[in-house]
Amino acid sequence: MIRLGILGCSDIAFRRFMPAARKIRDIKTIAVAEEYNKAKLDGFCKEYNLEGGDSFEELIMRKDIDAVYVPLPPALHYMWAKRALECNKHVLVEKPSTVQYSQSKELVDLADQKKLALHENYMFQYHSQIREIKKMLSEGIVGDVRLIKANFGFPRRNENDFRYNKELGGGALLDAGGYTVKLAMIMLGDTIKVDMAKLNYLPDFHVDIYGSAVLSNSQGTVCQIGYGMDCAYQCSLEIWGSKGRLYTNRIFTAPEEYRPQIIVESGSEVRNIDLEPDSHFQHSIEQFLKEIKETNHREEMHKGILLQAKLVDDIRRLGAN
Repeated sequence: MIRLGILGCSDIAFRRFMPAARKIRDIKTIAVAEEYNKAKLDGFCKEYNLEGGDSFEELIMRKDIDAVYVPLPPALHYMWAKRALECNKHVLVEKPSTVQYSQSKELVDLADQKKLALHENYMFQYHSQIREIKKMLSEGIVGDVRLIKANFGFPRRNENDFRYNKELGGGALLDAGGYTVKLAMIMLGDTIKVDMAKLNYLPDFHVDIYGSAVLSNSQGTVCQIGYGMDCAYQCSLEIWGSKGRLYTNRIFTAPEEYRPQIIVESGSEVRNIDLEPDSHFQHSIEQFLKEIKETNHREEMHKGILLQAKLVDDIRRLGAN
């Protein structure tokens, strides 16, 4: 049994993490700490029957906690994930792992040195629809793949949302863009690289608000990504092949009860393929437990964290020109 503590009463911890974690037998959340918005603490503790505290450091130091979940704004991930690893705690950190490659590399090196799991919570990759889409492609449902497109964006949120705050690690690339980069990694594999990128800003904002990039692999397969946080909602994957086109519109955020639908067009024929509902958040936590127990799973996650961080850094560098 892994005993876990949470750093911060964030919305994602309350609405998504806790309901998923309670369904998993081998993990028990026992405490939550909150330093920034202490008004949330009592309600969080009462809802989930947890011990509460007002110090992240004290929670991390507890001897009855084996792992820590870090759902704080991105700029705080490095500091608190590092502190937890230094105290020999496994870490499940919300995406992105940190705001730059050098910080992610330091965390991975520390986790490797201490033989601890460091899990970056891009949960959508564990939804069964990803596996089903890759199976369809391997069976030639669209023929040879000519182009992949992934888009994720949403309308502007409240002014005080951390996503628009540079000091908290805001920006469209680190938020919505990270999802599209991760999906491009899944589709293109380890030889993925960034060919072109553009970051776009709007007046009165100090972070990038929308952007795009072109990535490719050693086989010449191309993935175009688009992302933003002042856009009409998009959450799509499109794969154009020599014999057809595959499309789905809830690739990143499928709710637990949602039945994903894959649309396949081939000539004049259109097929709607219904898939089963799934809980990608639960599967992400289950994967974290595997990484705690098994070195090969841990190494694969750490490798993915570094590749993700490098690609994001490359997009930032190319996109600023």
